[in-house]
Amino acid sequence: MPIADQSEVKTIVKLRLQLTDATHDALIDSYIREIGRRIQHFCNITEITDMLTDTWASMVMDALRIEMPSVDEINETAGGADNIKVGDTSVAPVSASSGLSNTTKTVIDQIVLNYRTDLVRYRKLRW
Repeated sequence: MPIADQSEVKTIVKLRLQLTDATHDALIDSYIREIGRRIQHFCNITEITDMLTDTWASMVMDALRIEMPSVDEINETAGGADNIKVGDTSVAPVSASSGLSNTTKTVIDQIVLNYRTDLVRYRKLRW
């Protein structure tokens, strides 16, 4: 079974978010690694199959839209809504005046659970 490539996920994310330069590459890479680890953990696998490439990219984009609403290029792709809805979970962006809080773990956990239907097919039993 072919293995998903992080660079392919990054290409998809940048294309869909219409990011043309390398300004946010480090941020995107960090979310790709984090979401990739969560996929591996949830599915009990050591390597992510290329069948999950698009799902992985979608999860990264959702995390970026929720966690980084202050990045103009990413905010523009969220439709300018006050709340971002991922599955059945709705999250309001953090405003600059309210200060930043570390919600990454909670948000990424919610994203993984919202993509559970896509991921469970690749889940392996742990003995």
